[in-house]
Amino acid sequence: MLTNKKGLWHQVLKARYGEVGGRLQEGGRNTSSWWRMLARVREGVREGVGRWFDDNTQRVIVDGRDTLFWYDTWVGEMPLRVRYPRLFDLAVLKECTVEEMSRLGWGEGGEARVWRRRLLAWEEESVRECSVLLHNIVLQDEVNDTWRWLLDNSDRYTVKGAYTFITTTGEPLNRSPVIDVWHKLIPSKVSLFAWRLFQKRLPTKDNLIHMHVIQLENVVCASGCGQQETTNHLFLDCNIFSSLWYYVWHWLGISSMMPSDINHHYLQFTNMAGLPKVTHSFLRIIWFASAWVLWKERNICIFQNAVFSPAGMLDKVKLYSFLWLKAGRTNFNYSYHDWWKHSIPCMGALL
Repeated sequence: MLTNKKGLWHQVLKARYGEVGGRLQEGGRNTSSWWRMLARVREGVREGVGRWFDDNTQRVIVDGRDTLFWYDTWVGEMPLRVRYPRLFDLAVLKECTVEEMSRLGWGEGGEARVWRRRLLAWEEESVRECSVLLHNIVLQDEVNDTWRWLLDNSDRYTVKGAYTFITTTGEPLNRSPVIDVWHKLIPSKVSLFAWRLFQKRLPTKDNLIHMHVIQLENVVCASGCGQQETTNHLFLDCNIFSSLWYYVWHWLGISSMMPSDINHHYLQFTNMAGLPKVTHSFLRIIWFASAWVLWKERNICIFQNAVFSPAGMLDKVKLYSFLWLKAGRTNFNYSYHDWWKHSIPCMGALL
């Protein structure tokens, strides 16, 4: 969308959401949640990284026809509207390209100098300073402007450069849950589900209301417990669905307190104190299987009106755990029955 503003996709979005200053607009509350998130990339994804996209892209001027004079970063390290905010506020020609401003003439007496009122003395000084800044700009015909990505030596955008910048800027983050979801023994669809779970981006009823998919009166948990369905409630607080964890703990022969946050629950479950470190990988598999079964059971209750059975869910957890482990271990010769009837003491041998 930045490099091909004449393309069909850019034109569709422009017609749907509008464009101001060469930038496609977000479109308000009633627009697509996907488009709102994409439109906000320039504003930063969380506190601490700021306008990370705009700050790390720069226009390379050649003919100036695809670069906006005031809005794009093309001379210096910031857009001219940020460097000279008063001049931008007073300018009549706000959405002209560099080529158009050059043709009109930015120097003294040039037609590009059109203001909404007569400038004050200090504002005239800003104009002179800007003119000096632009004095050595020379445009070339028939060669398009390009973008430069400042986070990579090749000057081209890379996902690696963006990811490294975002994850190493600002306060350190605890990324253990995000890293651990990509376990080699876990199916990719389950890893993706777990990533969304940790980010609280599953289509739970509170998220569906936020996205205007369902009405506020439909926020009650699918179990019928009468509470609002949120991620933490469904997986940790619901006295029906979350009872699965107590069955899992009993199966493993361990006891634990239920944390109030899903990320803390994962870290606590997969790093049980007093258990050999060799069991942690096995515990991760069981945790993923339990969360996956719980979510699938919730969907079955909603869409098929099925009867909830914690004991039946535990059998599914055992089956998934066994199948995932066996699929990743070609020399694994245990039968399902022999495997699940044992508990923690056999984990070291299985791994």
